[in-house]
Amino acid sequence: AATLHWPLLGFFAAPPPRSEKKNTISPSAMADRSSALLVAFLLVVGTLPEALAVGGGRQGTRTFSVLSRPIYLKYGEVHNTIQDPIRLPEDLVREFASKPMAIVDYSVDIVDKEGTRVPLYDGYNHHYALGIGGYEALNWYYKKHKNDPYGGYELNATQVPTMRTFMDDMRALSLDVSRRGRRRAANFGGGSGAEERGTSHLLPAPFAHVVDKPEALIPLIHLINTKAPDRRPGDGYSKLLECPCTPQRRFDESTGHIDGKPPVPPFSCNSKFEDEGNPSCSFDAYEGGFRCCEHGVFLLDTSVHDVSKEETTEFFFKFDFEFLELEPETRQVRPPACCDVTSNRTVGGNIEFDVPACSEGVDPEDCVYEMSSSQTIDMMPNYHHKTEHLDVDPKEVVELVYAVGHLHVGGLSLDLYDDDSGELLCHSVPKYGATEAAGDEEGYVVGMSSCTFDPPIKMTRDTVVRTVSRYNNTVGHHGVMALWLMQVSDPAPTPSIQAS
Repeated sequence: AATLHWPLLGFFAAPPPRSEKKNTISPSAMADRSSALLVAFLLVVGTLPEALAVGGGRQGTRTFSVLSRPIYLKYGEVHNTIQDPIRLPEDLVREFASKPMAIVDYSVDIVDKEGTRVPLYDGYNHHYALGIGGYEALNWYYKKHKNDPYGGYELNATQVPTMRTFMDDMRALSLDVSRRGRRRAANFGGGSGAEERGTSHLLPAPFAHVVDKPEALIPLIHLINTKAPDRRPGDGYSKLLECPCTPQRRFDESTGHIDGKPPVPPFSCNSKFEDEGNPSCSFDAYEGGFRCCEHGVFLLDTSVHDVSKEETTEFFFKFDFEFLELEPETRQVRPPACCDVTSNRTVGGNIEFDVPACSEGVDPEDCVYEMSSSQTIDMMPNYHHKTEHLDVDPKEVVELVYAVGHLHVGGLSLDLYDDDSGELLCHSVPKYGATEAAGDEEGYVVGMSSCTFDPPIKMTRDTVVRTVSRYNNTVGHHGVMALWLMQVSDPAPTPSIQAS
C-alpha cells in the first residue's frame, strides 16, 4: 500500500504531530482522484490536505543544515553548474569519522543572505542534485566537471550524455562497501526542483541514504533569476522558467550543435512524440527548454534588453537533513534509472517535451494533453542509454520504497502503473500556489504529493512499469517534463556486511 504525502505550504513552521495511522490510498480511490483532476483547469486545482512535515518522522533523528555558496544573477540569467564542495559542520564530521550516517529525510529551498525564503517569482529552482561524501572524492568530481556548460554533464558525443551524469557518478560512489571496497556517498534530487519544495522525502524505517565518513556536500544548482523589474502581483508564473531559446542561441545545422556544443541529452523521443512532431524532440523545431538553459546565458533577447542595467540579486540554496546513526537493520536506498515519459524500452528518452495548446473553441476543462510510456523499472544504466544492462540479473528483486513525480507548470498528474497487472502504484499530483507569499506563489507548482511504500513493493529489475502524464493545455508550454524520482533498495546483505 502506498502512503500518500501531500505538500505543506508552511514548510518552515513547526511540524504537526505525526499520526500513527497510515494515510493509505487504494488504487481505485487514487484512480477516482486522478479522474477528478483531469477536468480541473490549471489554476483551479483544489486545495490538498496538509502534508506530513519534513522532519520529526522517525524517532531519534537529528538534523543539520548547509548553505550553498552565494549565487549572483541578473534578471533572466541562468546558473546551471556545480559548486565546489562545502564542508559539513565540524562536530558532525568528527562524530561520523569512523561510522556511517543514515539520512532519512531532506528538504531544499532558496533563501537570501538573511535566511528569508525567496519567492519563485524572484528565483526559480529549475532542478538540483546533491552528493554527500568524503571531501577528496567530491573535490575530484568538482575539478573534473566545474566547466561543463550544462551543470556537470559529460559532453562526449560517442557516449550518450545524460541529464543525470552527476547523479550517476554519485550513485557509483554509493554502491555497497562489499562491492566497491571504498566509502559510500549519498545522492539526492536529480530532476527535483521548485515543485518539491513542499514535498516530504521521508523514508520509512529501516531505509536510509547511507554515507560513510560524511565530510562535505557538493550541489548542482540550476537556478533562474525571474525577478522582473516590471512584475506586478497577479501576473502569474514567469515564462522564463520554460527556458525560451533567444536569438542569441546559435543552432548549427551542419554539426547539430547549440552554442558550439552537442545538445544535452541528444534529441531522442519515443515514437508517440516523434509521430506527432513534438518540437522538443527535434533540433530543427526546438523552441525552448533545458538545451537553451546552459550556465551563464540569459533567457532574454539581449538585443532588446540591456542586461547590464539589471540589478544583481544574491541567492543561496538551503539544504536541511534529518539523520540517524546506522543501525544493523538499516537498508540503503538508491535511485533506479526510471522513468521518463519520453522514453520506452528501446529509446533512452529526451527528458523534456512540449505541450501543444489545445484547439480553439475547446472548453478549458477539456484541454488535457496525455502521454504514456512503458519501461523496465531498473534495467537501463540510466535514463538515456538505449540498451539495457547486460551485467545484471533481470530477475533480481528490488524493493520500491519511495516515489514522487516531477512536473512543470501546467501539470495535472503523473501516474505509475504495473504494466502487466494494471495496478496503480503511485498517483502524484501538483499543488499550485494562490497568493504572493513565498511558498504559495500564484501560478507556480509549489509541491507534489509523494508515495511511500511501507512495506515496500517487491519486483524484479525487468518489471515493466507504465508512466502516464497529464498536462492542462489551455495554453502551450515548452520544455516540460514528466519524470519519476524514486528510491529502491537492493536485496538485504548479510548482517556482517550490513553492520560494517
